[in-house]
Amino acid sequence: MLCRSLAVWLCLLVSPAVVAAATPAAQNPPPAPGVDTGALKQFVSAYWQQRFLQHAGRVNWRDYQWQIEVVIPDAVSKLPPCRQPYQAEDAQTNLPIGRQPLRVRCPDSPGWLVTTRSQISVLMPVVVTRNALSQDHVLQASDLAVTQILLTAQQDDVLIDPAQAIGRRPLRSLRAGQPVRNRLLEAAMLVRKGDKVHLTLADGDMSISMAGIALQDGQKGEIIGVKNEKSGKVISAAVSAPGQLLISNEAPAAVASK
Repeated sequence: MLCRSLAVWLCLLVSPAVVAAATPAAQNPPPAPGVDTGALKQFVSAYWQQRFLQHAGRVNWRDYQWQIEVVIPDAVSKLPPCRQPYQAEDAQTNLPIGRQPLRVRCPDSPGWLVTTRSQISVLMPVVVTRNALSQDHVLQASDLAVTQILLTAQQDDVLIDPAQAIGRRPLRSLRAGQPVRNRLLEAAMLVRKGDKVHLTLADGDMSISMAGIALQDGQKGEIIGVKNEKSGKVISAAVSAPGQLLISNEAPAAVASK
């Protein structure tokens, strides 16, 4: 009897452990995969870099150093992964430099939309003024230098070669060390008064060429007076390129006499 009671007692002590060992542990379902933030950051970075490279290619910028830091909102961790390629929604036209928001859409059904934020830095050598310059001062090589600066979004038209500024006048005063921007200068003069120029009169498949002396400064497309170097007659012609002018067909009589 004692043995039997002891067996029951031992059974009561052992059984909970035995049951616990025999029962498989409850397994929590694996968490659903969320948005791949690394891939999202890569998409945002590639978008802004392409935007910058497109502008840099149009204006022939070179030797720049481009860097970006992308911040993805924490809320994306609760969003489902996107099965389709991301879509960027950006209505800005400024040069993508500095703090830049970008809305990224997942076109799934249902999809989602998040706003990312990026800090974009660009270091590049540009033309700057050596000294303060007054308005209408004709820029010379000695007025200019090339140095590296951190660009801002408003400096989308900085010049990278002093030759782009030499011979032009500022539309307003420039301070020393100021980056020289295209819109701060008058349009480039392709012809200066006293320059020897090449005149062309085109009529269909035929053309007549002659030499002349410019009597005025001229920008591209501007009509100026030119003296025919051979005949001495003064005619009007349109500036087409540096040292090149086109004579209008409306005044052939002025050209006929050489």
